[in-house]
Formats: sequence, C-alpha cells, structure tokens
Amino acid sequence: MVGEKRMPKSQRGRIGRPSAKEAASLEDRILAATWDLLLAKGARELSVERIARAAAVSKKTIYTRFHGRSDLLMRLLRRKLELEESGLHEDVDAEDFRDAFCSVGRRILAFLISAERQAIAAVLAELPDARHDAWTSTYAVGLRAIDALLAHPGAAIALANLDLATFRHALLQCLIGRAENMLRAPESDQPISEDWMKALAKLFIRHDS
Repeated sequence: MVGEKRMPKSQRGRIGRPSAKEAASLEDRILAATWDLLLAKGARELSVERIARAAAVSKKTIYTRFHGRSDLLMRLLRRKLELEESGLHEDVDAEDFRDAFCSVGRRILAFLISAERQAIAAVLAELPDARHDAWTSTYAVGLRAIDALLAHPGAAIALANLDLATFRHALLQCLIGRAENMLRAPESDQPISEDWMKALAKLFIRHDS
C-alpha cells in the first residue's frame, strides 16, 4: 500500500521473540513481583493473575516461561536460596578456627530464622509436594557453608579424631534445632546467643588450632 512503512528485513520475525537478555530480565521481573506479593499478601494470594498484574505482563507471558504457579514458586524458592547462600561463606578465613566456627554458625542460624526463610516456609505450605525438595535444598545450603568452614587451615587440628562426615550433619542438626527453638519463642530469645555458639564450639572443638 502507498505510504505504508515496511519493516527492515533485519527486524522481521522478531516480534514476540525477546533476546536472551530481554527474556532473562523479564523472568527476573516476574520473580521479583512474585516475591513482593508473597511478602505483602502471603502465599495464598499468589494467583498467576495477580502476579501478572504486579509484573505488568500478560498471563500468557508467565505461562510461556513457567509451567504454572507451582513451577514459578519453586523457581523463586531456588533463586532466594542461591541469594541467601552467597552471604554464608564470609569470614571463614578468620585466623582462629573457633572464631570462624562461631561466625559460620551465626550466619547459618540467621539464614534459618530470616524473614526470607519464613516466606519460603509459607510457599511450602502451599506446595506440599515440593516440601521434600525444598528442605533438601535448604539442608544442602547449610552443608556447603560447613564445608567452607572445613577448608579452614585450622580445621584438621581443631577437629582431630572427629569423623568429618558425621560432624557436618551433627553441627547442622544442632543449628536447625536451635533455629526452631528461636522461632517458637521469638520474644524470649530474639538475639542469636553468642554464649550458645561458644558452648557449641566447645562441644565440637577438642584442640586449639
């Protein structure tokens, strides 16, 4: 038709096909909107329609990137675990192994009782079939933080005669139990007890590093 603008050949066929960078950005936006809604409204209010409105995308856009609400929530959970884990490996290079032990323990405890973890727990209440996978992922995060501690130069001396495989799980179970107690009684034990971590270090560490 006269006066009709023709699309350049280089742009033909690209409508509705975002670049890899654009697609990643769009997925991040959807996950961010989902997280904000989760914190503000709770897991039960997380319908795909609400998420689409919050992310300013269509429901079709969400369904082309996620297999549904459950898949979206699990992807969000994994993303948050990855972000939370990034802060667990700091201060492991403290010169004294006891200091490193207490530092890592405090960080794992903070992770286990964080608002993020509570929001994730709300997601799991909505996804009972995903609880095992989510718990396994959370447990693995804690074990990797402890593995970083075991790389400390003083670990071999400080933990001499201990079976390290058993130590990893025993330490994490102690921290999980402590976190559960803190969540059950938040008013009476709000701060993470320094004395408790020192007592735990004394239980496991038999020699000075």
